[in-house]
Formats: sequence, C-alpha cells, structure tokens
Amino acid sequence: MQNEQDEPKGLNILCIDGGGVRGLSSLIILQEIMRRAAHANAGAKIEPHEYFDMIAGTGTGGISACMLGRLRMPIDKTVAEYARLVKEVFKDKKIGGPTMYKGTRLQEALKTMIRVATGNEEEKMEEEGQSNGCRTVVFAMARHNLNAGLPVMFRSYPMTTNPGPDCTIWEALYATMAHPDLFKPIDIIDSFVPQSFIGGELGCSNPLPHVLSEVKRIYPDRHLASIISIGAGHARTIQVPAPSRWHRTQDVIAMKDMARDSERVAEEMMGRFKGTGDVYFRFNVDQGMQNMKDGSWERIGEAMQHAKAYVQKGETSDKLDKAVHASILRRGAVATEHVAGEILCIIDSTKKLADFKRCPAPTTFYTGREKENTQLITCITEGKNELRVCVVYGLGGVGKTQLVLNVIERTWDEWDHIIYVDASSADSIENALTAFGTANKSGDGYTDVIRWLETCGKRWLVAFDNADTASTNLRQYIPARGRGSSVLITTRLPDLARLARGPNSVCRLSSMGQSDGTALLVKLVCSGNQPIMDDDETSTDKLVKASRDTLGLALAIVHAGAYIAHSPGMSIAKYRSLFLSQRQRMLEEYNKLPAAAKLDERGDTVYTTWRMCYDQLQPVSRELLWLIAYLHYDGIFEDMFKRAAQYMGSKHYPLPLTNPESQAQSHVMQSLSTFLDRDGKWDTVKFTQVMADLKQLEVQVLNARKRVLGEEHPDTLFSRSNLALTYSHLGQYNEAQQLHVQVLDARKRVLGEEHPDTLQSMNDLASTYSHLGRFTEAEQLYVQVLESRKQVLGEEHPDILRSMNNLASTYSDLGRYTEAEQLHVRVLNARKRVLGEEHPDTLVSMNRLARTYSHQGRYTEAEQLHVQELNICKQVLGEEHPDTLVSMNDVARTYTYLSRYTDAEQLHVRVLNARKRLLGEEHPNTLVSMNGLALTHSHLGRWDEAEELYHNATSIAERTLGNQHPHTQKYRKDYEDMRARRPTEL
Repeated sequence: MQNEQDEPKGLNILCIDGGGVRGLSSLIILQEIMRRAAHANAGAKIEPHEYFDMIAGTGTGGISACMLGRLRMPIDKTVAEYARLVKEVFKDKKIGGPTMYKGTRLQEALKTMIRVATGNEEEKMEEEGQSNGCRTVVFAMARHNLNAGLPVMFRSYPMTTNPGPDCTIWEALYATMAHPDLFKPIDIIDSFVPQSFIGGELGCSNPLPHVLSEVKRIYPDRHLASIISIGAGHARTIQVPAPSRWHRTQDVIAMKDMARDSERVAEEMMGRFKGTGDVYFRFNVDQGMQNMKDGSWERIGEAMQHAKAYVQKGETSDKLDKAVHASILRRGAVATEHVAGEILCIIDSTKKLADFKRCPAPTTFYTGREKENTQLITCITEGKNELRVCVVYGLGGVGKTQLVLNVIERTWDEWDHIIYVDASSADSIENALTAFGTANKSGDGYTDVIRWLETCGKRWLVAFDNADTASTNLRQYIPARGRGSSVLITTRLPDLARLARGPNSVCRLSSMGQSDGTALLVKLVCSGNQPIMDDDETSTDKLVKASRDTLGLALAIVHAGAYIAHSPGMSIAKYRSLFLSQRQRMLEEYNKLPAAAKLDERGDTVYTTWRMCYDQLQPVSRELLWLIAYLHYDGIFEDMFKRAAQYMGSKHYPLPLTNPESQAQSHVMQSLSTFLDRDGKWDTVKFTQVMADLKQLEVQVLNARKRVLGEEHPDTLFSRSNLALTYSHLGQYNEAQQLHVQVLDARKRVLGEEHPDTLQSMNDLASTYSHLGRFTEAEQLYVQVLESRKQVLGEEHPDILRSMNNLASTYSDLGRYTEAEQLHVRVLNARKRVLGEEHPDTLVSMNRLARTYSHQGRYTEAEQLHVQELNICKQVLGEEHPDTLVSMNDVARTYTYLSRYTDAEQLHVRVLNARKRLLGEEHPNTLVSMNGLALTHSHLGRWDEAEELYHNATSIAERTLGNQHPHTQKYRKDYEDMRARRPTEL
C-alpha cells in the first residue's frame, strides 16, 4: 500500500478567456496570484509554468497561455510582451473589407515574439521530449465545421487520440486569434492537406469545459487541487458605439459576444463545482471596461488600471487568498474522472436555477435611451428599505423589452435573484413563478413563491415582460413587500401605470429620437459591411429619412437595418423606395431572413406588432373603430352614435336602397345595436368602456403623425389635443394640462393668436386649470378667449355663449357669486331662446346658475332649478349619463342644505354607485360623490360610515390630485369638521 507522502499531489489548472485588449486584465490578475504565491512560499519567486500543471486559453487568452506555458515566459515579461503585441497588431483598423485588421501584421508580430523567445520563428507547437511539467493548450475552430460546436486543440504535448494539427507555434496562435470579424482565417497544411481555421473565441471564448475533458484524458486517477479561470471583463460593461464610415464596430461587437459566452460558461462551471469546496475560482473584472470602445486597442493602460482596482476589492482579495492557499497546498479535492462526467449531473440540477437569473440578454446593437435607462436604474436600485415597482408602457415595437433587459444587465450585481417572467398571460406568469419555486426549493406553486419573495430577506428583481392582456390581473402576482427589491413591468396598457411604486416609477416610452434612431440604423447596416454612402443624396440625409420612415419604432429600425445588412446591393435609398411603396411587405420581409441574419428570437415584425395592438381590442371596439374611420375627424361625439342608435329604426327613405347601401345600413345598425340595452336604451357604460379601449390607438395615431408630418403639423396638433381631452375625460388632469400647454404654444406659433383652433386650445387649457383648482389662471384665459371670439362672432353665437358660461363658472369658483349669477342668467336666457330648453348646453347653464344660488344661500331657488334640470336630463340623456349624474348629485347636495337628509342620502348612494361603476373609484367626480354622502351620513348621526367615506376620499385625493388641490383641502377640512362635531363616546 502506498504511503500518503507517495501519493501524487493535486493538479493546478489555469484557463484564460479570450477578450482582445481587455485580456491584459487577465494577466494582471494572474500577476497578483503569483505575487501572493511567492509570499506564501517564503518569498521565493515562482513562475506560472512551475506552478500550474496545465495552462490553456483561447484568442488573446490563448496567446497568454502559450507565452506562460509553452514559451515559459515569467509573468512580468508576459505582461510587457502582451502589451507590445496587441499595440502592434491592433493599432490600425482597415478602412474596408470583411475583416477589421491585417492578418499579415498579426503573423509578423507573432513570429517576432517567438523568434525572440526561442531563436526560431518556425518553432513547432508540440514540444519534443516533453513528458511532465506544464502542458499548454490553445483553441481554435475548424472553419468548415462550425456546426459541430467542437473546438480544435493545439497542444504542446503529443496526443494519440484526436491529435491537433502538426504546426508551428505562430500558426496555432494565429488560428486562435482569427475571429472572422477581426482577421482572415488561416490555412494550415497537415499531412499535405490544407485545413482552414478561425478564432476559438467564436463559441469557445471560455474553453474550460473542454480543458477539463482534456485533463480527464491525460491525467487519469489524479485529483484536482485548484482550477483558476480568468475572464476578460463582463459583457454588461461593454457598450457598442455608433459606427460610421470611418468608425467600424465589429471589434467591439465581437468583444461583447465573447464576454457573454464566457459568462454563460462560467455560470455553468459555478454550478458544476457547487458543494466541492475551494476548488473552482473564477475571476473577472466587473467594472470600468465600459469605456473600452473608441480606439480601445490603444488604451491598454486603462485595462491595467481597472484590473488593479478589481484585485484590491475586499471580496476579490479574499477569493485570491483562497485560490493561492488551495494551489499552494495542492490537496487533491476532486477526482479527474468526475470533472467531465458525474459532476455534469450537478449542472442539470442547478442549471434551471441559473436560467432564472440569466434572463435574455439585450441586443448587441442596443442604442440610446440614456435618460430612460438612468430613470429606471435610479428607481429600482435606490429603494433600500422598500419595494419599488417600475412600469414601462408604450406602443408595441418602441423598445420596452430591450430597455428593461439593458437595465437588468447594468444592475446585474445588485440582485441575489433575477426572475424573468413572460407576462403575456396568467398561465405563463404562474408557470414561470412555479418553475422558479421548484428550482429554488421555495415552494410548489406560484403563491408559495410570492410569499417566499415577501419574506426571504434577499434582494430580488422580478421582470414582468409584455403584460399586454387587459384581462390578466397582474397586481395579484406582485409581492406586497420586499425590502430593497424591485419589480419591472413592460406593457402596452397605460392603466398598469397605477401599479407603480416609488419616485419616477412610471416611464412612458415613445418613438426613438432622430439621432438615436439614425445611430441605430447605421450600426445595423455597418454590421453587415454594407456601404452607407450613395450617389444622389448625402448619406446622413438618407439615414435620417429612413429612420423617420419607420416612425422611430426601434423594432422597425432593427428589422430594416438587418434586412439592408443581409441583402447584397440593397442601399438605404433603394430600401426607402420599396418601404414607402410596399410598407407591409417590407416589414414582413424580416421573417424571411435566415436565422443567422436575425437579431432576435421573436418573430414579431412591426406590422405584426401593430396588428397585435389592434387584435387586442375588444371586438366591439374594433367594430366602432371601423365606423369612426368613415367619419370626418372633427366633431365625433357620443351623442352622434346615441341618436343614430335610438332612431335608426324610424328612418324612412323615399327611394329603395341599392344593394351596397342596404348592406352598409345593415352593418351600421348591427354595430350600433351593441350599445343598446334590452329595453332599447343607450348604454353609456359600454360606450365609455369602448372609448377607453380605443385610447391606446389614439396614442398610436399621435405618434405616427408626429413622425410622418412633424411635431407642429396641424393634424399632429389636432391628435395631441384629442389625446389631452381623452386624459381629461379619464380624470388625468395633470397629463391633460401638459399636452394642452404644448398644443397651445405650437398653435400660437403656427396658426397665430386669433385662429379658432388656437382659441379652442386656450379654452381647453382653461378648463383643465379649473379642474386642477387653478382658478385665477383659468379666468385669465377664459377672458382672453371671450374677447377674441366677440371680435369675430355674434353675441349669441354658441361659442360665445360657451365662453361666457365658462367664465361665469370660474367667477363662482373664485367666490365672486354676484358676477357669476349675472353672467349665468344672460347665458341661460340666450340659450333657451337660441337652442331650446332641452339642449344639453341649456341644461349646463341651468345647472351652473342653480349652483350659484346654492353658494348664495338661496337653497329653495337652487332646488327648483336643479330638479327641473334633472327631470329634463333623465328624459333626454338617460338615467346614468354623466351630466345626469352631475345634476342628481347637485340635487342631493341641495337637499342636504335644506336638511332633507334622507332624500339626500338616497340620491347620493345612487350617484356614488353609478360613478364607481362608470368612472372608477379614483375619478375626481367619484370623490365628490363620496364626500357628499359622507356629509349626509354625518348629519344622520352615522358617524362610522361618514368617517370611512371621508377617509377614503381624502386619501385618494391626496394621492391622485395632490395635497394642495382645492378639492383635497376641502375633503380634509370636511373630515376634520366632522370629527370635531362627532360626540365623544362615553
């Protein structure tokens, strides 16, 4: 039996990733390891070829491995030689051609290095007479057998099984460096047969799995003491700059792909050796490399500085000490027979968990959006003691998913767990959470996972992507708490913004700006080595126009760029011509590209994305949209459809209808009948729901007009004005005010101060100011509108009367009740005379005058006018029309003033229930009803019910309207008054 001291020591393995100039960081880390090893070895200097049993690498990592192992260079000399080599090889980029750098220069630099080291530039890779000592392996790929995914090994030692080519050192090193975007491939003649090789970094930038398989073959019945794997920087720290004719970016894109592949393998290795103790050590500079872009091959000093900063970090330093301890001790920990066999079972059990943290990577061509990136990163990372929920919403194709994936990459190290969830349906959400629970052993179902996230005490990030199904209740899947954790949501549904928590937690993503869109298109076109210069126009003009043609949608730009890059002879001008004449076809052409030419795995094109937006509308919404498409864009109101629906059966035609006319009539009648209830009455609730559904398409039309017609084209301004009015109807007054100000300023510049559209914008903004409680500003605008309209229109023109009514209401809001009354009486009398008693405008005047009577304490006169108005509203508009509910609420309030509390309560309850159903609990009008009913309850001595309503109204108003809004202050004051009046319980 062998004595313990006769047993062979454990093996030390060193594996170095590829990474271009950033590879110098790998050598700096190794230099620190050797320095600490010397210190542990009583100060006796030791070199890598004496310390490691195998040194392997690929790409620039392969060159480092060969210098250290095959050429036995000391580490300090290797650092200097590496710096000289990359400076010589990469200092000049080629202007044209399929590769970035000259292969002849690489060949000359390699031969010079080898000649200096050995005296013979044609020294063979396989070393004669080597039996023990350090063994060296570098990796490349067979050019004509890439699909196999297996690299070719160039060894410094003989191998009978699957030997590599018999070649010189410089040929092996050129092969490992020959990334197809950087250098031409190399043909190596082996046994009189030429074989073509390209860089090992193409799919094997971290060759450790293949190294371990080789260790198992050449070291049977041995054990590993340490495996040191050194990367060249994280992929998420590499940013691809905007290319141009003189600034090509294949090198940076190649670096990012190398690094991403290296990290994927490193994570698998972490899973493979989990539970084996201190055997596997991974080092990789995590910060600072993001600036290694323009001219980066010449900025080698920065790579050195970043690496030195990395090794000084506390966590890195501890890991370095452990790696040196394990490698110095050389205690066998893992049998070589297991490193490529049984331990793979560990990968199977842990890979699922790793996949949850590794959500899809953003596209290599990600461009711009720095403001939005900063907003999201700040929001999700600064909530140290609370849960943050950040919602990104916008049209399909604007780049919501890519923005979020980029943010995840840039904050990767902030989180203990990252869960990426396909939120397109409830089933996909529940399946993703359940799968995480199974892999993480945190529960059997999605509800268990949610509870675990709420209580685990770790920092996690959950990304709900494509939450576009309105029927899915996303709120139930969001954990209620999670200190320092965050949720990201991407959606086309603006309503989901209500789920947001934390400062600046809502990000409305619109089309890309012109500069970002153009930069992205250039980057994509250049990726395929297509020329961007044409003959007839300047390149810049064509690029800008091509970007604008896509409406600034990121998905459209990506697909256009990929198509141009892949299609020989397809210039930007030619693509524009085809796109403008055959939009749908060209948008769909992307799906016909081969898989290698596509830039994402999803099959959605811009047209299918737009189609998905349309398809997600309710059937009744799509039907109404088709009807609206036949109408003139101006003056489309609910009353138009209501009248048509109620009287469509009584219309008689003197002449028989033609067949097309009959079909059209039947189609219209069928569509309108959707909005009638069983009794044939108009269903305002259903119509309101449909209009809310169509709001998303209104946003899409606005964005389309902005991109095609320009920001200040009258049609664009009209769309923006319509969207602002939609926000007002939904009670989103702050959003409405911002849009109205933009439209008004633009119309003043484009149309002039006195143009009817400008005056209408002024009127709309004044109305919004009134809703926001900014009555003085509203008065100023209303006076200006009235004076301008008087100069053009007659005294009793409907627009003049509308302006006078609005100004009178503002006087009332300002407490100037006598002026308000005088103006309201004038308007009411004129409207009765011109429009009739039952016209909606006449009813509005009746309502405003009655309110003024109430403010003056003339409650009996107010009651008479309100009741008269309410009866007409019921008859003309219907029981649940918004104006009818306003009138009913005013009657209830007047009953309260007259101490008829029971009558007031009955009406308040009816109005509140209807408004909750029609408008939602947080709409400003619903809060008015809530406050009115609370006041009535307090007069009836039902204090608990009153307090609950007051509390709800005040809380919601503070959140939605702000603390300084007059309504919020009124609700708070009424609440305090009620509590002061409430009898003290004995």
